[in-house]
Amino acid sequence: MTMANKTWRASLACGAAIVALTTATTATAQQRTFNIPAESAIDSIPEFGRQAGVQITAPDNQLVAVRTPAIKGQRDARQALKELLAGTGLHIISDTGAVIVLHRDGDAVPQGGGANPADPIPAPGGENPEAAPLTDQGSANGPITQVAEVAVTGSHIHGARPIAPVETMTRDDIEASGYSQTGDFVRSIPQIFSGGQNPGIMNTGGGASGNLTNASTVNLRGLGPDATLTLLNGHRLADDGLAQAPDISAIPLAAVDHVEVVTDGASALYGSDAVAGVVNFVLRKNYDGGEASATVGGATQGGGFETDYNALGGKTWSTGHALVSAEYLHQDNIFVHQRDNTAAAPADNTLLGAQNRVSFFGDAGQDLAPWVSARVDAIYSQRQSGQDYQLSATSTAYNFNLKSNFFLVNPGLDFKLPVGWTAALDGSISRSADDLVFFNSAGKTGDTYYRNSTASVEANADGAVMSLPSGPLKLALGAGYRHEGFESNSEVAGASRDVAYVYGEALVPLVAPSKERLGLNSLDLSLAGRIEHYSDFGTTSNPKIALRYVPVEGLALRGTWGTSFKAPTFYQLFTQHNLEYFSAALFGGPTPGNALVNFGGNPDLKPERATSWTAGIDWSPPKIRSLVVSATYFNIDYTGRIALPISSILTALSNPVFAPFVIRNPTAAQLATALASTPIFDNFSGGPYNPAQTVALLQDVFTNVTSQNISGVDLSIKKSFSVPRGFIDVFANATWLDITQQTISTAPAMRLSGTLFNPPTLRLRSGLTWTYAGFTSTGILNYVSSETDTNVSPAAPIGSWTTVDLNLAYRLPAGRSLLSGLEASLAVTNLFDRAPPFAKGAGLQQHGVYFDSTNTSDIGRFVALTVRKRF
Repeated sequence: MTMANKTWRASLACGAAIVALTTATTATAQQRTFNIPAESAIDSIPEFGRQAGVQITAPDNQLVAVRTPAIKGQRDARQALKELLAGTGLHIISDTGAVIVLHRDGDAVPQGGGANPADPIPAPGGENPEAAPLTDQGSANGPITQVAEVAVTGSHIHGARPIAPVETMTRDDIEASGYSQTGDFVRSIPQIFSGGQNPGIMNTGGGASGNLTNASTVNLRGLGPDATLTLLNGHRLADDGLAQAPDISAIPLAAVDHVEVVTDGASALYGSDAVAGVVNFVLRKNYDGGEASATVGGATQGGGFETDYNALGGKTWSTGHALVSAEYLHQDNIFVHQRDNTAAAPADNTLLGAQNRVSFFGDAGQDLAPWVSARVDAIYSQRQSGQDYQLSATSTAYNFNLKSNFFLVNPGLDFKLPVGWTAALDGSISRSADDLVFFNSAGKTGDTYYRNSTASVEANADGAVMSLPSGPLKLALGAGYRHEGFESNSEVAGASRDVAYVYGEALVPLVAPSKERLGLNSLDLSLAGRIEHYSDFGTTSNPKIALRYVPVEGLALRGTWGTSFKAPTFYQLFTQHNLEYFSAALFGGPTPGNALVNFGGNPDLKPERATSWTAGIDWSPPKIRSLVVSATYFNIDYTGRIALPISSILTALSNPVFAPFVIRNPTAAQLATALASTPIFDNFSGGPYNPAQTVALLQDVFTNVTSQNISGVDLSIKKSFSVPRGFIDVFANATWLDITQQTISTAPAMRLSGTLFNPPTLRLRSGLTWTYAGFTSTGILNYVSSETDTNVSPAAPIGSWTTVDLNLAYRLPAGRSLLSGLEASLAVTNLFDRAPPFAKGAGLQQHGVYFDSTNTSDIGRFVALTVRKRF
């Protein structure tokens, strides 16, 4: 047994003792058990009053468009109300002990500070035997924080609910998952594909899955990490490495408040990259108190020992807030020889690379005057990682050592303008630096560095333009400038570009909400558009239209249509050309004769373009409390995708589909032009270069040639139940996906989804959480449908993969004792140690690795213990 295994197993034994101790300890403070799902404030506010034993009033019109987060488990009532109101713009303006009055920022306060008596929202049952004032003036548990209305990802209009499909993963979801790293949590979402630049991805034969920097990226629908827009607090992050997609491993999961996922094209709102959608990581900010946690874990089959330490502290006051967070993470390698399924692979290969990471996050805000406030958030991460790679037992083994630094700083000013408008001036600067060193048995063989940067400034404003009979017509306008840069000592020496943009969004209430009008409760229209000018390829414009129709209370039908785009990466544009000289027979050509192959970038590339539409339904029947059902059909027509057009280089001269990219019997002038385009020329023909014997010139440079059609259905179901002992929450999230691709116009279309190294046809994640008196137990089922192995002939089936995760946690109630607020949790991923299904074709890409690493994992059962203290 290794020292690491002894350490983490001993730690788990200690953790079990802690769980037993905390379970035996009784509460010393007055607590209530809450079970309030994330839902409309119209429903959650009165339900909170019922569960807390207080009566709450607020005008209906202030709650219609407001959603509150889930509140689950045992809480002090004051802290629970604070959590419920955070981020909603609602705060307390009156508290008599018997009645609490809420008010939303930006709306007129009723005369005398009270709510309109005609619009009360009484708590069911109405009795208040133990009510204590919950006021903004404070209590023993701290003040109730006043937070301004926020814009949800999917709209620039504050307080507006996006019509596009948006899935929100809350802090409760994060903690119930049992994951300690941001990338692992995100990749558990069914709509997000694990392939691409992600840890644990083995050689798939495509450059899109190369991950020398051991980064974690977001890959919605499997369209590529560069076709998903990743944001942090609404701001772009600098890309990472050569593949140029943001590395989310720099974001400490303990600092994340919630994750918003827009599963629809959104370039009309956010610009480039938002083809598959947008993922926005919203970090914690308005937090009073402190939190510290330690996690220790490892794989029961060996390797992957992990320790993760987090500390977070925050303070709010009447005019501002401040928060700081720090994280340290260490993770060991998992080698192929530590798993039975990969024992035949060369021993010097890693299934999972080692890493050490330190991250810091800070957020602060301060009112400068009644009409203006300043804010800033910043994150810094330093990461070291290593991987070992050996293609075959007789080939040279390589070790890659990486040092990576990342930072993002977002300063801003918020303004309250006349007639209820708000405005903001935002700045952002972000940079990533990767230094990669290569070693083999002879020692150091080379080094490479990558530098990615982005800097931007934006001004925006939103508010009501006019009052219609159906409600206020709201508008958001914005304009900005962004500079993007990239430099390296390999392949792309350096490049940059400038982007200027303007955008607008309107929310038009066509029919005002009314429960009395059966069949036409409400109807809303959203219009958006964005124009961007790039200094390297020109101007692009993208519109979007969306409609939400509510025939009856609790049922909404929605649809969206819009266009999106992805700008070419610097690697695709400017990577150096390589000319290689081979015998033409290698490519299926005539003998004798040679062929010259041109590989590299293309500065004439245009943006990739997509047209997408969705149709969906949201059902939350008033008579079935807490049931939320959402279903969305999506369709993306994605054209002009950038690819190397000769997908099978060995048949380039024998397969007629590649004829548009082959110049047969090139002239001396054509060959001279090709040779003059690059100083890199490699002769593998076995003889001297001879233009007279050159029978073909292959142009395998990046080109806008590939088209894809992506369609499918997303389904989400959530329901909460009261049981004699506590509450039960159930959920299911599934996605069915169909992707067809035509690599070049002369080739037939082929189906990608459900094939080796591509997204599965069906992916499901469902679970159940039981909460009772501080104890929380979560069980989760993960399912990946069967695939087809297209790397072998004839094609062979690959079995489905089903795993179960378990998370057990106990939290002591808040109070004044030393152990109050202490929580211990035990998380087990892949509880039954299910091995990935056999895929022979994967072993043809990397010898001895016979499983699809983009959809399954050979890590096996992973057990982690976390101890957390809140104070």
